[in-house]
Amino acid sequence: MPFLTTTPLTESELINKALKNEGLSTISSDSEITRLGEGAWHCAYLIDREQLVLRLPKKIAYEKEVIFNQDELTADYAGTKAYYQHANRIGIEMCPEYYNYHVSEELTYTIESYVGKSIGLAGQTPEQSKRYGKEVGEFFLALEGLESPIPGIGYITVGDQGELKGLYEGNLSAFIREETEEYREEWEALLESSYSFDKEKVRRIGGDLMASRSVERERRVLTNQDTSPENMIFTECGVKLIDPFPIIYSGTSLAANYVFNYQTLFHSLHNTKRHGKNQYHLLIPQLKAGAEGFVEGYTNGSKQKWNDLNVEVYLKLVTMIHEHDQLLKQESLSREQIIRYGTKEQMQERLKIFLNELEEY
Repeated sequence: MPFLTTTPLTESELINKALKNEGLSTISSDSEITRLGEGAWHCAYLIDREQLVLRLPKKIAYEKEVIFNQDELTADYAGTKAYYQHANRIGIEMCPEYYNYHVSEELTYTIESYVGKSIGLAGQTPEQSKRYGKEVGEFFLALEGLESPIPGIGYITVGDQGELKGLYEGNLSAFIREETEEYREEWEALLESSYSFDKEKVRRIGGDLMASRSVERERRVLTNQDTSPENMIFTECGVKLIDPFPIIYSGTSLAANYVFNYQTLFHSLHNTKRHGKNQYHLLIPQLKAGAEGFVEGYTNGSKQKWNDLNVEVYLKLVTMIHEHDQLLKQESLSREQIIRYGTKEQMQERLKIFLNELEEY
């Protein structure tokens, strides 16, 4: 396995170099290596003595060579550390307690608390999935009670002085209004398209939903965009979140991202290279139960919260339809686009499902 390093070291040598850098005992042989798995970007190893997980970045991700970028890796790892520290303030033990990282051309890694072994999505009953989903929904709701410790809006970057900040500056309400207009343009383009669906119904209901989008009720929240089952550890003591994609934005929008993904998107992508191994089309009851539990935990009996979430889920559906439409209009697809979304034929079939959901919303 080629790793992101300029040093010609074996796997065990690279692991030991990271352990030594952390002031931890090194391993004496390959038999002491416990490989937890391989993600798109990292390989993970259990350091059993300290109950820590070491992650080493891969040289190849999504069939492309990864180019070392100090600022991007630092923003990624520092953002994760800030997110974990922030999330653990709410008193719900959802994220690793300890996290550290190192970034250099010779040695790059992250190391964090081991949160346990997962039973996986396939090992759950729908009732368990709903319970796990409710825990995540309650967690997302609790995060909205905390002010973001990082300024700005959007994905996390590193400033000129090494400080963390959101990619954009400005007022969140103004940002949401501008985004709403972009959603409206995508929605209107669909209504003017040649696709066959009940456009009058979509025009009536969609117009009402977008007009009622939550704007002034929203606050900047340091939250997580990537809550796929791959980034969750489902334990007997509850669900744990790892490997987040931190973002500063409206909490309702990112909560809707979870609901839309579990209700609709993940299992519709089962025939793509990115999600094929997960076999999500065989786990639809678990996915939908997870979304149902999330809504229950996140809205906590609030009709206003449910309405706001419902609008955001609708907007996720609209923009996913628009994205598929734009990809289908391209003369050809990049390798990365095919890995994520499949072939044009697969996208056309998926688009029919999405348009039906739009019509029935």
